Amino acid sequence: MLIDRLKLFVTASVLALSVAQTAGGAELADALVNCRALASAVARLDCYDQLADTQTATASQATRIGTPERAAPTVAATETAAAATMEPTADASQEALFGKNEKEIRKSAQDAAGTTEIDQMAARVSEVRQSATGKTIITLDNGQVWKQIDSSRLRLSSDDQVTIRRASLGSFMLYKTGSKSLMRVKRIS
Repeated sequence: MLIDRLKLFVTASVLALSVAQTAGGAELADALVNCRALASAVARLDCYDQLADTQTATASQATRIGTPERAAPTVAATETAAAATMEPTADASQEALFGKNEKEIRKSAQDAAGTTEIDQMAARVSEVRQSATGKTIITLDNGQVWKQIDSSRLRLSSDDQVTIRRASLGSFMLYKTGSKSLMRVKRIS
């Protein structure tokens, strides 16, 4: 789904650049600039989706009424426009992503959205409790709740400073500042 949204974004950007030089294209170009100005990546993608839906509906309506419709750019036209404007369309294409692992695809998506993934975070423990199965449940000062998934023994109490780091195979390790002990955890909220 994210790859489809990236393809839509790149296609919409290239389409906007090519349409901006035709009558009425300035409005679309302005709308794309407004979408790009949104701070939230999710809001930006939703804005692009709405623009694409609007353009699709407009083209469909023009066909039904019999008014001349602007021809949708072909792949060759899109690549030519992208080359002229230095837009990287190859990064979002299926061929460009083919053979990459999930981490590389996620990195491409984050680069396109202007965000980065962190490998660790530090926080303060606000609450520690035990589950019915005896596992430790840790609530952090940022509102996140993590649950112990191994059998390690790590004494935690409120106001302890902890660091959670990515580990192998998508797991996470919780370290208490000033201690060599650690515990494997998963986020539950």
